[in-house]
Amino acid sequence: MQLYIISYLITIIFWLWIIMKYDKFEHEPIKVILFLFLVGGLISVIPAGILNTLFHLLTNHYSDSRLIHISGMEKSRLIFGFAGFSEETLKAIATVILVRKMKDFNEPADALVYAMTVAFGFAVIENIDYTLRFGLTNFLLRQFNAVPLHVGLAAIWGIGIARAKFLNQGKYLLSVLPYVLLAIVIHSTYNIISTLIQGSIITFIILSAIAFSLIWFATRKVRRFAEDGPFSNRLFCHSCNTVNFPFEKHCKNCGQPFDLEFYTLCPECNMKVIQSASSCPNCGSELGLEMAKKKGDSWWAGIKSWYRQLIPKFIHLKTSNKIILVFIILLVVTAIYAGLRLKSSVSDFIQ
Repeated sequence: MQLYIISYLITIIFWLWIIMKYDKFEHEPIKVILFLFLVGGLISVIPAGILNTLFHLLTNHYSDSRLIHISGMEKSRLIFGFAGFSEETLKAIATVILVRKMKDFNEPADALVYAMTVAFGFAVIENIDYTLRFGLTNFLLRQFNAVPLHVGLAAIWGIGIARAKFLNQGKYLLSVLPYVLLAIVIHSTYNIISTLIQGSIITFIILSAIAFSLIWFATRKVRRFAEDGPFSNRLFCHSCNTVNFPFEKHCKNCGQPFDLEFYTLCPECNMKVIQSASSCPNCGSELGLEMAKKKGDSWWAGIKSWYRQLIPKFIHLKTSNKIILVFIILLVVTAIYAGLRLKSSVSDFIQ
């Protein structure tokens, strides 16, 4: 029992340190982190467990009564696929309920930190159940796939929470939903891959690689949001990774304008101002209607902007990051393959 407790304490300390490490300019109060870890984890994992169990029972009932004709493997894929939907949805709902009116929620990076903390609480509580059922070995293995998976996926819909809070006047449903859907697809695909690929070592390596790729994405996003945030006294160029002084108008190294996702620079005093503001809180300068409504850019405009910056950003990536990006593309191809394999199972289930 002591070994179990020590293992859990080490894991909790390690992952909370990872989550908070990249929010380096204004750390969140530890009482807020612990509250979200415990309360957020509980109010998301309990209903998720109930929903997953009910879906499992219903699937078994319809399968056993021959109302649907699916094999045992196809049934497992359906159950695992549904778990991705229920868990990501409930974690996002729990996070929005808990953080949307928090006074400490004062920069976009906080949204990702809060979302990842709730997801980590979910993963820890879920692991207690798995450990009691399957032993310490299962607990240790899940530290390399299930835990980073939950934490990394939370960063995806955490972006939606940040956009709702700072750009879209608190419209959480419309802002968060697209990101939750993306997380559901990845989570469900991850679960289904675990049933498609035979061989414990290969499965463990692939699933762990997917999970840590998500952690790589999450930590980069938290760091970028923190660097662009109001508590950073420098301007970071994300095209060439150069740190600039706050009075710079363009990057001193590559000459590119600063690409701030949530903020714009006041043309008078160069202060970072949230894009939804109509005037600068520092000097009072009017930012103009076009600048104030930059937050309202269409999805298509955002895609075109991202596409124009893709090649320069890829060129300036470190070699290790380029390798990781190529690996993620391969994972997407694998996900498409898994989705095609699942198509026939879903069709049979609907019929």
